[in-house]
Amino acid sequence: MNALKAIILRELQEHKWGFVYLPWIVATFMSLVVVLVYLGLTEVNTENFKFSTEIYSDPDVAQAMKESTLEQRSGAIRAGLLVLGAPLVIALGFAVLAFSLSTFFDERKDKSIIFWRSLPVSDTFTVLSKLLVATIIAPLLVVPPLLVLHLISVMVGSIFFVVADIVPFFWAWEAYPFFDWIRVILSLWMQSLWTLPIITWIMLTGAYSRKPVIGAILPPVVISLSEQVAFSSSTFFDAVMQRVQPWSRSEAFPIEYEGLRVAEIADIPLLFSLNEFWIGIAVSIIFIALTIYFRSRSDYSSVE
Repeated sequence: MNALKAIILRELQEHKWGFVYLPWIVATFMSLVVVLVYLGLTEVNTENFKFSTEIYSDPDVAQAMKESTLEQRSGAIRAGLLVLGAPLVIALGFAVLAFSLSTFFDERKDKSIIFWRSLPVSDTFTVLSKLLVATIIAPLLVVPPLLVLHLISVMVGSIFFVVADIVPFFWAWEAYPFFDWIRVILSLWMQSLWTLPIITWIMLTGAYSRKPVIGAILPPVVISLSEQVAFSSSTFFDAVMQRVQPWSRSEAFPIEYEGLRVAEIADIPLLFSLNEFWIGIAVSIIFIALTIYFRSRSDYSSVE
C-alpha cells in the first residue's frame, strides 16, 4: 500500500500541470465567462448553444421560470452545468492521453527507469499503478474544480435573478442536483473503462517506441486505410471513434438519448452487458501485458 501511494504521488507530481493545474485553469476561465455573461459584458454563441442574459428580458421566459416545477428546474440546471463542465472533461481527456503517451517513454528517455527498476517493485505493479492513475485517480481530480465551477455558476445566476426580480434567490438552489456528483464520478470511471483500449494502446507505444506519437497514430491509420482499400469498409475506424465519445452515446448502447447528458447509474449495468465493452477489456489486457513485457525488457538505451 505504501508503494502504491508513493507511485501515485510521484505521478501526480510529475504530471501536475495536466492533472492538477489544467482543470483549475479551465474552471477559473469558465467561471470568469459565467460572471461576465451575467454582468451583461459578454455572451456565448455557438451553433447549438447560446448563453446570454437577453433571454430573461422576455416576459414569457420569466413567467415560465416562476411556474416551473422542481423537476423542470433540475433538468434545466443539469443541462446548463453539463455544457459548462464539458471543457473540463475534454481537458481531462487530453491530460490522460498525454500522461499515457509520456509516462513510459520519459523514463526511458531520461534513464530514470534505472532508478525505478532498482526499487523492490515489479514491472507489473508499476504498470498497473500508472493505469490506476489514468483511469481512477485522474477523473477524481477533475471533480473539485468542476464542483467549484458549478457552485459559482449557480450562485452568480441566483444573484442575477434576484437583482433582475425574476425569481427568488433559492429558485435554483432548491432544484440543484447535489447527489448527481456520485453519478458524475461513476460516469467518468465508466468512461475510463470504455476508453481503456485507447489508453493502454498509447501506454504500450510509450513503452517500446522511439517515437511514441508516430507509434500510436501510424498503425491505426494504416489499418483503417488498408480496410478501406481492401474491403471498402470502415469498421475499425468506426470502432476507434466510438471509444472516444461518451459511452452512453455509442452505437452499441441499447438506449438512445436525444442529447448529451451524464448517464444514469442504472445505465452502468447496460454497459457491462455489451459484448463491445468486454472485447475492449480483453484487448486492453493484451496491451497491458505487452507493456509489462517491453518495460521489463528495456535496455535503458532504447531512446536516443
